[in-house]
Amino acid sequence: MKRSWYSRMLFSYFPVFLLVVTVLIFLAFMIVTELSRSETAKANYISTSYIVDTVERTLSDVELGVLQEIGNNYSYNDFLDDSSGNAPPVNGSYEVVQSMNRLAERFSLIDSIYVYRNKDKLMLGQSGYMNSEQTLEDTYLDELSAHKEQQGWSAVRMYQPRNSQDLRPVISLASRLPIPWGSDGYIVINVSVHRMERLVDSLTNGELSFLRIKDAAGTPIYDSSPAADGENNRTLSKVQAKNLGWTFESGLQAGRLFDWISVISYVWFILGLLTIALGVFYIIYITRRNYRPIHQLMVRIQALQPQVQHTAAAVDSDELVLMHNALDRLVQMTTDYERERYENLVIQRRELFLDFLGGERPKEAAERLAALDPFEGNYEFEGFVVFVAELNREKEWHALSLQDQNLLKFALTNVLRDLLADKQLQAWSEWISGQRLGIIIGLRYRSAEDNQDTMLELAKGCHSWILDNLRMPLTFGIGSVVESWQDIQYSYAAAAEVLSHRLAMGTDIAAVPMDRQNDDSALQSYKYFGSFTQLVREFRLSGENWRIRLDEIFDSFRKDHMKDEEIYMLLEVMLQALEQELKGISDTLDRQLAAEWTGGLRERIRGCTDLEEIRLLLTGWLNETYHVYVSVNELKSHRVMIMEVKHYIEEHYANPDLSLSHLSERFQISAKYASYLFKGEFNMKFVDFLAELRLKKAKELLDTTSDSIQDIALQIGYANSISFGRVFKRITGMTPGDYRKLKLYKDEDQ
Repeated sequence: MKRSWYSRMLFSYFPVFLLVVTVLIFLAFMIVTELSRSETAKANYISTSYIVDTVERTLSDVELGVLQEIGNNYSYNDFLDDSSGNAPPVNGSYEVVQSMNRLAERFSLIDSIYVYRNKDKLMLGQSGYMNSEQTLEDTYLDELSAHKEQQGWSAVRMYQPRNSQDLRPVISLASRLPIPWGSDGYIVINVSVHRMERLVDSLTNGELSFLRIKDAAGTPIYDSSPAADGENNRTLSKVQAKNLGWTFESGLQAGRLFDWISVISYVWFILGLLTIALGVFYIIYITRRNYRPIHQLMVRIQALQPQVQHTAAAVDSDELVLMHNALDRLVQMTTDYERERYENLVIQRRELFLDFLGGERPKEAAERLAALDPFEGNYEFEGFVVFVAELNREKEWHALSLQDQNLLKFALTNVLRDLLADKQLQAWSEWISGQRLGIIIGLRYRSAEDNQDTMLELAKGCHSWILDNLRMPLTFGIGSVVESWQDIQYSYAAAAEVLSHRLAMGTDIAAVPMDRQNDDSALQSYKYFGSFTQLVREFRLSGENWRIRLDEIFDSFRKDHMKDEEIYMLLEVMLQALEQELKGISDTLDRQLAAEWTGGLRERIRGCTDLEEIRLLLTGWLNETYHVYVSVNELKSHRVMIMEVKHYIEEHYANPDLSLSHLSERFQISAKYASYLFKGEFNMKFVDFLAELRLKKAKELLDTTSDSIQDIALQIGYANSISFGRVFKRITGMTPGDYRKLKLYKDEDQ
């Protein structure tokens, strides 16, 4: 039994269906495998990142804890300030050693700590004084001295403790003393690499994964994988520690199983591709074999196209379908031809429109009008006028996609044509450029004044309707009424001239003629330079009249009917003059002036729709710049005054009445404001500054004279020895008498 076309096609494609389902199953397996591998790599990366963060956070805690201890313990400064030569300071050194031992107990990673004094190259460790030659620290200390900038954690190096021959791998952090950027010495923190390895071991599982750590030079520091399997392990994640410069590499220990899964995934992928290729080949072969008789019939139908109607009754259903398809193709060809013809007609009409506006090829105008028919056969006009509509908000317009721009153009063109048709006017509109629409309107009567009034009312109505319904801000320019097609170029030139004065007009609709008292642009531009000079001078002298000058300049723009480009050019000149006058006064002011460029001030000015918007924008920016300029001048005067206050304190520190109230009366400022300025300039309170100054003089008197404590207290500005002793002990940790005894003890030892 002969199979039908349906059965033949069904049994032809059924195997393909089975193949496709099989391929989909294989692809699903491959996708699951790839997702598993991807998630494994992601989890490994998160785990490695956590280890890196833990190591860096631990080291950061060590660094922060040491710096806090130094900042709270004045013994370090006493050790560095010691002026007794090589004799060890008793109390200060003991407190420093106790402080370092507390730090070592607090942070288990610390291997050792020592303080190095630059002036006599003396090292003070946890167990007492050390020699840099004994601990092999000469090279490291020389490197610290050679680098002027503060360094972070060092690479792994070997450190030899005191009274030991063993070398320990450590990483070191050296901080200048006194903190933060002193030059009297260093405190060196050595963190044990072995202890850090134990920390990393506690964060990893050697049975499931491995971890390698390399320093900045690529030298291995830590490797959790056995030596025999280290080369076979596959690295999944590599994380760089920013503060240490170390590289953390990690992956799964079961690398063979992971690779085997990857190989299986690739094999299934290749098999899937081969299956798809075979299926495509089979479909093509079966389709071509089954389509061969149909193709032969199609050839005959195409050859007998004129006789189709006579043979229609003799063909079976399949042949009718094929004939129907042939007819569809013929219809499609006709549709394509009509579409191309319409597109060519649109392009030719636009070319003719632009030729009219530009006054080109006037002799061919009549013939081309008859062929293209832009006014649909009606050319009995007694005059013509050109409308030019320009879209405002150039920046917002360019932010739209090309599709949205074309849609808005299409909508605007149809709306204007319908609005003009409601007024019984025939119009021909084309887009001249990206944001400018030209409209040629045919008039049936010649009265220029009536036409102009009518055109103004018409433009106002169109502008109002579009703004209310389409939310599209437009500017309309209306040209003069002309009598012939050849004169349309003059009407367009007049409308374009109107649009060039959009800012000065202060309106979105205007018609020619335009009253300009003086058309000499060069002379008009020249007269503004004097106004710019006065504005800049007022601004420079911190006068408030610059705002009046700015308003006068914008009033002149309106009065002189300046062109938009002339206004932009003059404002550019004014901004450049202001920048040249204020540049270099201070970094803050330079940054404010630089914002004129980086902040897009010029682009925002060009994006404004009228002079008032430009004036408000420019006034706001100038106000900000003016406040910065005034603040800079005030800051300079305050700094000079506070330096005078400092010199006065240094000369009159022995005055027992010296206080903030005394300074307030002396310099005619409030005590609170004097304290604020002093704190901001010297980062310390007035009382602390005065106390340190007096104690410095007291130490000199205690060291060089035999005066009594009471006499010394009176000499440095204290009313009695009790107050002096209390302040001295609070700052130095000992009484004045103990300080003198300690000094004498040191002198006897020498």
